[in-house]
Amino acid sequence: MQHNRLFKRLLSGSAMVAITALAMAESASAQAAGETSTATPQATSTASEDQLQDIVVTARRTSEALQTTPVAVTALSGESLVQRQIASVSDLGRTAPSLSVGGGGTGPGSLVFLAIRGQAQNSPTSFSDASVGIYIDGVYVARPVVGNLGFLDMASAEVLRGPQGTLFGRNTTGGALNLTSQKPTDRFEGYAKLGTGNYGQRLVEGVVNIPLTDELATRFAGRYDRHAGYFKNPFLGRRQGDVDGEYYLRGSLKWEPTSLPVTLNIIGDYTHYRDHGAGVSTVAINPDGALASFYALSQAGTPGYENFNFGNAGPITQYLNPQFVPADQRQFLLSNSWRTVYGAPQTGDPKIDNPFSLTKAGSITANLDIDLGDVSIKSITGYRKSHSANSQDLSGTPTGVGGFVSIYHNHQFSEELQLSGSLGRLDYIGGIYYFRESGTEETQSAILYNTPAENFRGSLANYYAESKGVFAQVNYNATDSLRITGGIRYTWDTRFINRHGVDDYRAADPICSGGINAGLPASVAPCDDPNKVKFKYPAWTAGIDYKLSPDIFVYAKTSGASMSGGYNGRPVPPEYSSAFDPEHVKDVEVGIKGEFLNRRLRTNLAFFHAWQSKVQRIVTTTFVDGDGQTQLTQFVSNSGKVRTYGVEFEGTLIPWRGMELTGSAAYLHAAYVRGSRTENQLVNGLVVPVDRSGEPVTQAPKYTANAGATQTFDIDSGKLAFHIDYAYTAARYFDYFTTGDPAQAAAVAIGNESARNKAYSLVNGQISLQMDSGIEFAIWGKNLANEKWFSNAFNSYTGLGSSEQFPSAPRTYGGTVTVRF
Repeated sequence: MQHNRLFKRLLSGSAMVAITALAMAESASAQAAGETSTATPQATSTASEDQLQDIVVTARRTSEALQTTPVAVTALSGESLVQRQIASVSDLGRTAPSLSVGGGGTGPGSLVFLAIRGQAQNSPTSFSDASVGIYIDGVYVARPVVGNLGFLDMASAEVLRGPQGTLFGRNTTGGALNLTSQKPTDRFEGYAKLGTGNYGQRLVEGVVNIPLTDELATRFAGRYDRHAGYFKNPFLGRRQGDVDGEYYLRGSLKWEPTSLPVTLNIIGDYTHYRDHGAGVSTVAINPDGALASFYALSQAGTPGYENFNFGNAGPITQYLNPQFVPADQRQFLLSNSWRTVYGAPQTGDPKIDNPFSLTKAGSITANLDIDLGDVSIKSITGYRKSHSANSQDLSGTPTGVGGFVSIYHNHQFSEELQLSGSLGRLDYIGGIYYFRESGTEETQSAILYNTPAENFRGSLANYYAESKGVFAQVNYNATDSLRITGGIRYTWDTRFINRHGVDDYRAADPICSGGINAGLPASVAPCDDPNKVKFKYPAWTAGIDYKLSPDIFVYAKTSGASMSGGYNGRPVPPEYSSAFDPEHVKDVEVGIKGEFLNRRLRTNLAFFHAWQSKVQRIVTTTFVDGDGQTQLTQFVSNSGKVRTYGVEFEGTLIPWRGMELTGSAAYLHAAYVRGSRTENQLVNGLVVPVDRSGEPVTQAPKYTANAGATQTFDIDSGKLAFHIDYAYTAARYFDYFTTGDPAQAAAVAIGNESARNKAYSLVNGQISLQMDSGIEFAIWGKNLANEKWFSNAFNSYTGLGSSEQFPSAPRTYGGTVTVRF
């Protein structure tokens, strides 16, 4: 409650600043606008050191000044990313309003759950898409399972909020991350960096830019990073939450001939990441569930259950995390440290019994720009290949409740051709888009093993998806101050999946579990279950903007976009459908952007209202199949309608020379439309209709906010800088369920609350000394207050009998030495 009151005041105060500054501008003299500083907020500006630099963004696929772009967008330069210690996509949650970031949860360490304005990544599989699209150098990264991209030698990062379907395409119903790497320059330059920190952290990083001729230049960047685990696991005998080596390499080539109006950028990268699995903290145990019941049988020495528990003797509740236990009961826990975890599967399958996460990915991108004067042509070609895998315990206890291993392979190719230019007062951009991906996903799970009810299911599916689109958008400059925008896109999608599930993946001749050959041995008939579906849908935008003065800009727009439908690759209970339809979103947004106090203050304010239909939501559940076996599954289902609205504020202030203050805050209301989410549930043999529209929307924190301060001093030998930043995310649910069975209502309520991440605040800081000689020393700290925070949840309280949350990094600190040349 204190957090909520604090940020209500922060948000209302931010709005008051914007309104007050607007009023002051009426009596202030007009300021001469400085020249545009950069195409990716990084180069020098004509503004003085006491003034804010202009920032240019590509939020509408063309270069525009941030303050006259009619889109809610947060823009971060490469320098700002380094200063704020934004090392990956997951760190962006500390920088932008309405952006909520969840950790990988039960997925690989490279998985990231992104939500903007309550529109969220719904499932970490290969068969469904994200509502927040990630673009790197113009190329869409299709699979969220490799979405937590590392930031190395970046030029900029932009967080676009609200539907972006017209120019960015499908799967941007919530927004988009537009990331741009540094391009080769005509100077020989670079740097080498060494770093160390607590938990045995080691860092080696370097960049070198080499001009080969007046027309050709190359740039190479690389990084190696590792650290020991944050979470002690006494039953595994090693720590978890580590990085057992992360390698990232990028090479770029830029060709800009003087005899031709073309620029060609070719970029290739490779990443390799490995760890020993995420920490899994048990937050609730159902006294009537499978875990507690089987544990009691094991403690009693009941035949068939003797090996279910391979931990300590004592009550099963000894394995709970102390953050979720009343203080007077913590004396009965095995440990009072929130960073002690106990999950240690012993299935007999080494792939599951040694928790790990592994990602290997590489890509190549070619961007060709042809400047024909009034007309420009651009080609964006991308290919990406990835392999990810992870195994994990599902209960956070040293028992036979469950564990799994998942393996993901993916190839994707995309091509986009753009044509842009001007015809008098009309600016236009249009183009065609083609995308195709294919791959496989396999999961082998061991549920309730070492008991008579054990189940070793295997799910395997191969898939492909193809998308084609055409788009056009125009901006008509009715006057020097008034602009009207309209755009449309049409998309055609095809999705194919062939499922090859089996009852026991360990068997020499497993039994098919799905399709027309279900129940037959794989040696008799192939375990195939092919399905193909096609979708088509439009995206659109319309808006108007107006310059009230050289420093004040207002806009209003409406947009519509869709997230692709598809098929689930994992088993689905009979009451659900294996297929799911596209999700559709439309919104209205109005905003005001201004600069005041002789360009010392910049404030951007946006109000939004969105309507979602056929909302895609993840379902995690257990069910008893036709053979009487308990299955654990996770799939996507359409879940009614959602309405969201809110307000966002961003501001930057230079109160005196060398000091920069930044901040943002957002309020979000997200709720299902009453009566729009209903389903039939089977209760004691009877079909019971259940209204689920009263549930909270998952991954939709009511408040998000951040603030930062940087003070830079000019000294005789160079520059000394002090930076500190703060970020807050309100409580959010990752799972919620409404039951039609009164006997289960109390247990379901406990499970729901166990899937709620509590609000948390993070404080980070850095002190750096940059010497004129090119040497830089820095000391840094993250989570300086040592906040005990959790970034995802897995709820099987009424299924397997427990719920888990995933702890995040404690306080870390260290130092770096950088040599620039």
